[in-house]
Amino acid sequence: MKKTTIQAIIVIKMFFIVFFTIANTFVNSRKEFIEGYYFVINKIRVTPTKRLILYNKEGKEFLFWNYSIMLEERLSVGDSVFKAPCSEFLYLYKKNNKGEYGKFQKISPSGLFSYKWFCK
Repeated sequence: MKKTTIQAIIVIKMFFIVFFTIANTFVNSRKEFIEGYYFVINKIRVTPTKRLILYNKEGKEFLFWNYSIMLEERLSVGDSVFKAPCSEFLYLYKKNNKGEYGKFQKISPSGLFSYKWFCK
C-alpha cells in the first residue's frame, strides 16, 4: 500500500473512534440528566483515579458520567445520593449518629454536555 493510503485509513479510523466516543458520551449524559437518583450507598469502590463507584442495596453500580464524586468527598456506606429527574445538581447526604440524614454536598455537573440540552 502507498503511504498516503495508509495515512488516509488511519485518519478515517481516528475519526470514527472520536465520533463514537462523543456519541456514547452524549447518550449516557442524556440518560443520566433525565433520570432521577435516590439511593443509600451500600458499597463504595475507588478507581485508580480516585473516583468513587457507588452501589445501592441491590448491588447496582453507579459511576456517574456528569458528576465527579471523588475520594475526598469522604462518603461512607449508609450515606445517600439524590438527584431529581432533569435536575442540574446531585446531592450527597451524610448519615449522623442518630440515623438522620443531613445535606452534605451539592455537586455541579462536570460533563461535556450541559443539562439544558436535555431538560428544559
